[in-house]
Amino acid sequence: MEASENKLVFIVDDDTLYAKAVSAYLLKEIPDLQLKTFTTGEACLHSLYLNPVAIILDYYLNSEFEFAWNGLQMLKKLREADPSLNVIIISSQHDMEVALNCMREGATEYIIKNESALPAIKKLMEGIFDDAIEY
Repeated sequence: MEASENKLVFIVDDDTLYAKAVSAYLLKEIPDLQLKTFTTGEACLHSLYLNPVAIILDYYLNSEFEFAWNGLQMLKKLREADPSLNVIIISSQHDMEVALNCMREGATEYIIKNESALPAIKKLMEGIFDDAIEY
């Protein structure tokens, strides 16, 4: 008997083109994946009741609305709401201090937006889904 597994993933990125690229890649690579995208962290937080298994969260989220929370602020809010949630930070920041701050705040992983980012996200998603069905 197959376990019913939650494959809902949120993508939070104010760069809609990048969010679409991540979505298209993951939908092609992972069967039965369900995605929901948001351009602000605040919108994502209002949808946590949908119980995503993971959130792919951009570090910079306030290019469209300067008052919007950034990824680190959002990560803190997500940790308050659900400390066990898998949160993958994606960023164009190559700064080690930024990555360490995200990991200290509870990020599952920090991935730099480059040519290897999409395969890295896919690999993390597969690991998260495998862990979710191993009771």
